Amino acid sequence: MSAAGGHRSVAEHRAAIADLLGAGATERVALDRHAAGRRLAADLVAADDLPRFDNSAMDGYAVCPGSPDQRAYPVVGDVPAGSAPRFALAPGEAARVMTGARVPEGTVAVVPVERTDASPTGPAPERVTIDADPTPGQHVRPRGEDVTAGSVLAARGSATTPALIALGRSAGCTVVEVQVATRVAVVATGAELAPPDADPGAGGIHESNSDMIAALAQAAGCDVRRAEVCSDEPPELRALLHDLDRDPDIDLVVTTGGVSAGAYEVVRQVCEPLPTFDFVHLAMQPGGPQGLGRYGSTPVICLPGTPVGAFVAFEVLVRPGLDRRHGAPPARPGQAAYRGKSRRTRAGRVQFVTSVLHDDGTVSAPDARHLTALAAANCLIEVPEGVDQLIDGDVVTVHLL
Repeated sequence: MSAAGGHRSVAEHRAAIADLLGAGATERVALDRHAAGRRLAADLVAADDLPRFDNSAMDGYAVCPGSPDQRAYPVVGDVPAGSAPRFALAPGEAARVMTGARVPEGTVAVVPVERTDASPTGPAPERVTIDADPTPGQHVRPRGEDVTAGSVLAARGSATTPALIALGRSAGCTVVEVQVATRVAVVATGAELAPPDADPGAGGIHESNSDMIAALAQAAGCDVRRAEVCSDEPPELRALLHDLDRDPDIDLVVTTGGVSAGAYEVVRQVCEPLPTFDFVHLAMQPGGPQGLGRYGSTPVICLPGTPVGAFVAFEVLVRPGLDRRHGAPPARPGQAAYRGKSRRTRAGRVQFVTSVLHDDGTVSAPDARHLTALAAANCLIEVPEGVDQLIDGDVVTVHLL
């Protein structure tokens, strides 16, 4: 690790977090509703053809014309969905078939029931008359039309969506190899933090970071096992980190607060003396003070204590490393035209402005401050270090939230 108090770019710190997180584990799970949202750790390959056999796309009659102008056919069988016909059609014969039913050998086409003189319900008739010449292959779904066995249904890194579950199961897949969700503990620090159901008193504030970061981690595919609030007393934090390091169900600890250079910075007081930790101030606003390292064997990422700073730092610095660990493709920022009044920014640091991307493709900054602006935002505008002002019409880089 570099010396404590060193300087590091946003890109360097993002890479350092990704290295700390490393690669995630994988597991094989049933391809069912419980796999929804998981990222594939290996290609999902079809085990069977889809459809598995030539089948009817309509309720109607499978026909094998004996002559080009044949209209009337003897009905030699009845095939409901789920059954396999034990007969073949000879030239000049027909069989009633339902949608999805396997068509008999010899089938040339399927004629919808509404194009015949037969009733759509009741027993199959002895004879049926069709009203037009059928086109070979009409309303017949051939075996493997959608998928052939051995073909890749979804590539590694794809999300297991409800539609992919349907496709995979229909193609004979029963299990899927997926990334294991990172098990996270969140620790919000600060003597001023009051729990939701308590009166903060004259000098306290309502605590919000623990559940905000927990929700961000869950949105990034993590399994949040614990969300704790800790005072500014070093012994209390040290005991909590020791307990989390011994917890076999915790892969990562994310702290908020206590990372600046002032007094009572409890995370820094406890962790900075350890050779496995690094604390830096990034040329970034908000969220400049940062730390990371290992407490025992457990990775710990230390975010600032302001809610907006912690939110932005998680999205900009932590989320990319979690996406890589979970096998998700990297998010790609877009571009949009800035609309609104000129806005001064601080040159010399990368700024991330809580903003709103509109349906017309333009982006603006809410006319509000701090958390109110964050709550209204659906994206972040990235303002490079050398820019000191946003002007109406500027093309800016946009990160969706």
